[in-house]
Amino acid sequence: MKKIRNIIIVFFLLVLYIYVCNISLIPSNYIIMQGEGFSIYTLAGIYLKEKSVPYTLQTVNSSTKTKINKVGKIDFSLNLLNLFSVKDISVNVIPRTRVVPVGKAIGMKLYTDGVLVVGMSEIEGKKPYEKSGIQEGDRIIQINQNEIDTTQDLIDVVNKSNGKELSIKYIRDEKTITTSITPIKNSNNEYKLGIWVRDAAAGVGTLTFYEPETKMFGSLGHGILDVDTTELIKIENGELVTTNILSIAKGGKGNPRRNKGNNRIWLYYR
Repeated sequence: MKKIRNIIIVFFLLVLYIYVCNISLIPSNYIIMQGEGFSIYTLAGIYLKEKSVPYTLQTVNSSTKTKINKVGKIDFSLNLLNLFSVKDISVNVIPRTRVVPVGKAIGMKLYTDGVLVVGMSEIEGKKPYEKSGIQEGDRIIQINQNEIDTTQDLIDVVNKSNGKELSIKYIRDEKTITTSITPIKNSNNEYKLGIWVRDAAAGVGTLTFYEPETKMFGSLGHGILDVDTTELIKIENGELVTTNILSIAKGGKGNPRRNKGNNRIWLYYR
């Protein structure tokens, strides 16, 4: 009798374990296109219900999918035996879109959010930046209440300072920091901060697809590291340019394949 009881307990725990694993493996968020079928396959006894207004949706243990025609977010609850909720699920329904695959090489000019600090250098034997706390990889976004979007913005503000102390806002690790630097006049009668900055980068990529109706396109699907700071570039906007592929470097373990084109630009200012 005791042996049978132990078998029943083990069987119950096994079923419970299977249920828990099955539920935990179900994603909490889904993205589907308008008109696509949607269903969740799981164990018997688990049902899917919309939280707000009941919606015709295929439930568990069926090979038939029900089409969802309304666009937007639908929140569902995964219920055990229709008695209590065990998991929340969100389905984001996006408009159906037609895209055209391309797969052609393109040149890209990428403009940073603010100007990226890529180095430091002395001005007339002095280091005006020395106590500012600014480091390579920081992004300068504002000087004396003036928004800094390009290197030319920075040049103009610094030269108009006439050597007076400047209040500078920069971003590091998503935190905005305020500091100050007093520019120094060089031999050319120009005021400098001793900070090398860049507002753009360029490279070669692949145009994956474009959407005929909106003229929108998709290209690189990964972050881009700056060549000097080796940090991810915070991109504000960019543009495509024509390019010619000059060479292709074969990829290997720890060394990804690289395309080299003829449209690279590097813009610096200090």
